[in-house]
Amino acid sequence: MDRREILHTMFGTAGLLTLGRYAHALARGTPLRVLSPQQDAIVVAASERIIPATETPGATGAQVDRFVDTILAEWYMPEQRQRLLAGLADLNVQRFLDRTPAVQTAILERLDTEANPDHWFGMFKYLTVWGYYTSEVAQTRELGLWPLPWRYDGNAPYSH
Repeated sequence: MDRREILHTMFGTAGLLTLGRYAHALARGTPLRVLSPQQDAIVVAASERIIPATETPGATGAQVDRFVDTILAEWYMPEQRQRLLAGLADLNVQRFLDRTPAVQTAILERLDTEANPDHWFGMFKYLTVWGYYTSEVAQTRELGLWPLPWRYDGNAPYSH
């Protein structure tokens, strides 16, 4: 990897982190703008199957559904938004919310084998992971990156 590739990777990663944190801030306390309550419930259930709560909060605790709604509203092109919403509609037809967690996981694993960059589930899985790891919950509890290293916080706890 040469210097240009390293800089491209560094700034790309920082940009994704910054945009993710910004999307979480926009989503905080706002009503749903794209997802219907039914679609939101599917996003909550599916994202929690992808990143379940363990000793740390899962996707639900990180409010990934609000992140997904904000990204759909603010940044996705209409055709991308429609592709993801059509996938959620397909899960609704399969009565995804009425299934047990084990069956939900099996459905998502099947979709994962079919997924490619253009498949709606690939988009959804990417949004779930991005939304989770840029949330304050994951930054604090999972990654231990809070306060953010490039931000000055005079009251940050310090330990040796």
